[in-house]
Formats: sequence, structure tokens, C-alpha cells
Amino acid sequence: MIWRIAVTMALAVSAALSPIVASAQARDRGPSPTRQELVERIRERFENRMARELRLDEEQREVLGEVFSVFARSRAELLPQRREIERRISDHLAGPDGADEDALGLLEEMRALREREAELLREEEDRLLEVLTPSQVLRLQALRDQFGRQIRRLRGDSSPGIPGDRPFRGPRPGAGTRR
Repeated sequence: MIWRIAVTMALAVSAALSPIVASAQARDRGPSPTRQELVERIRERFENRMARELRLDEEQREVLGEVFSVFARSRAELLPQRREIERRISDHLAGPDGADEDALGLLEEMRALREREAELLREEEDRLLEVLTPSQVLRLQALRDQFGRQIRRLRGDSSPGIPGDRPFRGPRPGAGTRR
């Protein structure tokens, strides 16, 4: 009987102290990481996982880092143009029925941008195939897609992130309004 009371008391004390201990442990770890720190952690995990799953040696890892850097810069150079075209499309859709000539011009601009993005992807894949096997390139693409989804989730964006395949979110607030 005494043994049951002792065990019950020990469990009650343990249950009562667990939130306090958890709080103290959280304080000991320091402040919560920033979003940028979380992105950096995910990137490091991605690189380690990529190296492990693709069985990369140090030279391959270095070359991939260079390839990623070059093509990331190239894609980043296209991003302002993509955003501008998407803004103009939203404005066009938000306004009164616009001229088909304007819409056709926007379609042609978006098509040309997508072709440049596709060409960049082909160039990157060709460069990767100089270092990796085709199976490794496919696996790398799957890992990168997964990485991108994790980053978008951190940013609160649930869209698939496929250029040109974004869901229509409607016109921007205030777009196309006339005073």
C-alpha cells in the first residue's frame, strides 16, 4: 500500500514538474531560431542528404555547388521580369475587359520568359550530366523539389512552386481600379 502511494506521488510530482523542466530547457537553448536560420538549417540538411544519397565525393560536391550557384544567379536575374509580367497580367485581369492585343502581348512575353527558364534548366541539366549519372540527376531533382517545398512551407506558401503553373489567386487588391 505504501509502495503504491509512493509511486503515485512520484508520478504526480513528475507530471507537475515536466512543464517547468521543458520551459527551462527551452530557455537554455536560447531564443527560437529565425526563419533565415531555419532556411539555412534546411539547406545544410539538404546538402548533406544530397551528398549521402547521391554518394558524392568531395570533388563532385564542389562542382555541384558551383553549378548551383551559377544557375541560381541566372534564375534570380529572371525573377524581377517574371514578377513584373505577373503583375501586369493581374492588372489586366482586374480591369475592365482589356484589349486582346494587350493580352496577346502579355502571353507572348510570358511564353518567352518560360522558354528562357526552360533553356536555363536544360543547360543546368547538361552541366550536371558532366558530373553525375542520369539517375543521380533525376534523384537530385527530386531532392531539390522536396527542399523547395520545405522552404515554401516555412514561408507560408503552399503553392507548388512550378513556374507558369501557379494557381490563379485573383487580381491584386486595388489592381485595375480607376479614380
